[in-house]
Amino acid sequence: MNPGRIKIKISKNHQGKIRKGFPWVYYYQLTNRKISGKPGDLGVIYDSANRFLAIGLFDPLSDIRVRILQVRDPREIDEKFFRERLQAALDLRKPFQSQETTAYRIVNGENDGLPGMVVDRYDETLVMKVYTSAWFPYLTLLTGLLEEITGASRVLLQLSRHVQRVSDGQFRDNQVLSGPNLEGPVWFRENGLIFEADLINGQKTGFFLDQRENRQKVRELAQGRSVLNVFSYTGAFSVYAFAGGARSVVEVDINAQALAASQKNWELNFPNVVDIREKFHQIKGDAFETLAQLQRQGELFDLVILDPPAFATSKHNKKNALQAYLRLAKAGALCTRDGGILLAASCSAQVRADEFYRAVDLGLRSTGRSFQKLLKTGHPADHPVTFKDGAYLKAIYCQF
Repeated sequence: MNPGRIKIKISKNHQGKIRKGFPWVYYYQLTNRKISGKPGDLGVIYDSANRFLAIGLFDPLSDIRVRILQVRDPREIDEKFFRERLQAALDLRKPFQSQETTAYRIVNGENDGLPGMVVDRYDETLVMKVYTSAWFPYLTLLTGLLEEITGASRVLLQLSRHVQRVSDGQFRDNQVLSGPNLEGPVWFRENGLIFEADLINGQKTGFFLDQRENRQKVRELAQGRSVLNVFSYTGAFSVYAFAGGARSVVEVDINAQALAASQKNWELNFPNVVDIREKFHQIKGDAFETLAQLQRQGELFDLVILDPPAFATSKHNKKNALQAYLRLAKAGALCTRDGGILLAASCSAQVRADEFYRAVDLGLRSTGRSFQKLLKTGHPADHPVTFKDGAYLKAIYCQF
């Protein structure tokens, strides 16, 4: 690990944002654009008085040219630096380190001072996902530190789609950096329940760890209720609902593989349920079409869960995303029984929380029904947010 150093100059306006914690420097924000370097070189940023401002990872292959590691006070970016950052991140996750929960996020990228990288733990396996090839020169060092600090037996590397496109082949997606080869899904515990995650083919790093607290809330609300889980994916909300005493669960997802994985998670937790067909039912189909069909059939549920994938992946489709959230909330409300509860969630970073809540509100009001807002939730403790653009998760519970 012998990174080069590049002098970076940025606009005076952006200097203030960096001082306040904004972690990125885009190409258009550079005032000296004719600079060259390799991914992983250190970009040293100076202010308008030619004084040190920050240092970060330089990436000539990304529109984000510099990802900030350290602001104001100069320091060496070496093994000691990364050890301290990783240990500080792990210390924040101490509440999750138990036999009841063996899966949680260890590093949440920029929000833990390690921009462009997340590390999720699934029992004895760590998944390190990088969003910039600037991390390549540091991967060997980081792998050793992660093994040492966490005691995990395997580190799996995942590359974002952008990094896969620009990679020179030195590292590959789903490469095992240390430990035994990965053969099939891994098992882990969450709040005492057992789940299986396909780390190679699953969404995100294999599981939606960020919804842990909402799943637990559903568990608390589910007693004696009929539950409709829309966009059910691998069925985590369903398992929690039945563990909380739900009398029945219906899942809706368009992905047959996800439904099969959900079935496996159900069997792992409830192997002795004999009347499973009365308790648990799956519908393979489009969420909007299925909700409309359930409404036409007069099907009503006591607890409806709407947890879709990101409807907005860029600011250009934000307007359409807000309309989709409105339509989804309306469709879900029409399938919710009087006295029932609807949970609507969004993981679209491009949609602000206030915009999402307004879309849900409009969708519910369009049904002509009265309702009460019970609770709003955001990021769990292992997914901290330290800057505005780092927030993406929001959810609201409403009762009719």
